[in-house]
Amino acid sequence: MKLMNAGCSFGETPCSPEWSTRPGWPEHEPLCVVLVNGAEICRRLLLDFGSAPPGLEYIKIKGVAAEDPDGIELQTARDVGVFATTRIDDLLALDGIDTVFDLSEGNVGLRETVLQKRPDVGFMNRRAALAVLEKLVPSPKVGKSLTESPDAQFILDTLPYRIMVVHRDKTVCRVNQTFLKELKLAPEAIEGKRCYEIRYGLDRPCEEMGKPCLFDEVVKTGKSLSTIHEMAGADGKPRYEVITVTPFRDASGRVIKLLECSRDVTDRVHLEMKAQESNVFLQNVIQSTVDGIVAVDTRGYVLIFNEGMERLTGYSAEEIIQNGHLTAFYDIEVARENMRKMRSDDYGPRGKLNPMSMTITSKTGEEIPVTLSASLIMIEGEEVGSVGVFTDMREILQMRKDLEEAHLQLVESEKIASIGRMAAGVAHEINNPLSGILLYAELVKEALEGNAGGLDDLQEIVQQTLRCKKIVAELLEFSRQSIGKLSSFNLEELIDKTLHLLVSQAAFQDIHVTRSIESDMPHMIGDMGQIQQVITNLVINAADAMKGKGDLAIEARYEPGKKRFIIKVRDSGPGIPPEHRDRIFDIFFTTKPVGKGTGLGLSISRNIAKVHGGMLSCDCPPEGGTVFTFELPNEPAAAEEQPVFIGLDEP
Repeated sequence: MKLMNAGCSFGETPCSPEWSTRPGWPEHEPLCVVLVNGAEICRRLLLDFGSAPPGLEYIKIKGVAAEDPDGIELQTARDVGVFATTRIDDLLALDGIDTVFDLSEGNVGLRETVLQKRPDVGFMNRRAALAVLEKLVPSPKVGKSLTESPDAQFILDTLPYRIMVVHRDKTVCRVNQTFLKELKLAPEAIEGKRCYEIRYGLDRPCEEMGKPCLFDEVVKTGKSLSTIHEMAGADGKPRYEVITVTPFRDASGRVIKLLECSRDVTDRVHLEMKAQESNVFLQNVIQSTVDGIVAVDTRGYVLIFNEGMERLTGYSAEEIIQNGHLTAFYDIEVARENMRKMRSDDYGPRGKLNPMSMTITSKTGEEIPVTLSASLIMIEGEEVGSVGVFTDMREILQMRKDLEEAHLQLVESEKIASIGRMAAGVAHEINNPLSGILLYAELVKEALEGNAGGLDDLQEIVQQTLRCKKIVAELLEFSRQSIGKLSSFNLEELIDKTLHLLVSQAAFQDIHVTRSIESDMPHMIGDMGQIQQVITNLVINAADAMKGKGDLAIEARYEPGKKRFIIKVRDSGPGIPPEHRDRIFDIFFTTKPVGKGTGLGLSISRNIAKVHGGMLSCDCPPEGGTVFTFELPNEPAAAEEQPVFIGLDEP
């Protein structure tokens, strides 16, 4: 049956201190007992006598019974390996029992049960049991707490921490030597004083001064409490100490005293603060770095992913660290190869990876060119991870590309300048003899009046001479490269006028011309003659490319955001062969037969676009044909440009 139903009633009537043992019980054998209830006393008996070595035992506890299955008695019994039960019948069924110690406040019914079921077993109530233990054990432990033991002060004085024992009314019971030394107090200074007077120099309890009282909290909860307390030192600077308060209970479990253990941890706290500041500083350095920084463990899981890497890849640090892996942005085979290089001595210092070019993948799938520098992270000679610094190379590569293009343009400009100088000189030198040839040819024509054969030959001389003069004029035009007379004009009217002059020619009879010109465009400011020359050249080239048969479309619009005019000339011809596309704007380059072109038209047209602050480009779409795009600003770059070729400004 359970203890609660043992037929016993717990009362105040004490039982007789008599107790019986087995006949012939030798004095050197331990007393085998079972315990009933007792809370803290039961616990202390289990701890004190349950650990005695065999042969030196005075008391041997065979079992424990208690009402509460989760009470301190049964919990401690299980911890020390003693039989534990809530049933008196099970307890009394144990073999080798000498007596029953009833450690409750008294239960006459329990004695009756014991005498009835185990007449061979003795019975003692609480008072008798404690009295016997005090006589039986040379150094009684029962009922003695650390604060009451004669050796307690010696033990406390050996501890390097400040120890203070106080009563529930907060009167100081005792302190150790460390406490007196660190607070510079004499032993008599603590007599009759309260804890708040000794510890903090207050004349009222802490709670009345607006400060929390750890003792009150421990009495309230019955549990130990540990905390870090900040206080002002003698120099006015803050100091820190760890305070642990532990309760002492009486036999009924009531808290009767409290032990405070404290130690100064100011130096440790300062070190932790400095470490935290260093950590924050390091984190700020990592996060504020423009380059991307990534740290991973040996399995490739990301530990650090800074803001630079967020900008570079489009991933947030949270989604990479919590859900991602290095392979989210880094090709695994490249990663393995880089790790192999870092672990080898063949690619620079061991554990390091010199800057190398590679690509990573952004969240949108874009391949981003980067330069990677990396190193292994070692702790006590063991590899625990690696860290990499990724430098975005897109702007640098674009700058390199721009520089290369600028260099090519410079080379081209120098080449054109040289050609221009030569062309201008040749043109001036040739113009005079050509003029003389024309003059004398005309005179000869007059002299050969009526000679048809001779006149035809002279006419051919005149035509070829005029062609030479045209080439010379184009050379001079090419060498000047400056804006002539500026005016404000309507682009739509200029295009219509140009088309009207051209489409009426025989070369355009089988060409279907369409126009798409935006209405209400603002007036353009520039050299109207030069602009018309470019449009004319593009339209004639388109007709030549289609061999006089096909579709020609001319478009014009204005982009207010960019303040630019866009003119497109599109033909349905065969397009420009890929091998010629990079050369079509070169001076003297032409695909036309000899006598049909000079290779100056597109070069002159591009130069006109440049001096107006615009550009002329060419594209061959996959569907066929060629599209020339002529872009011009609303106003030219300058009202008048100096000649590109210095010294060639004369007519």
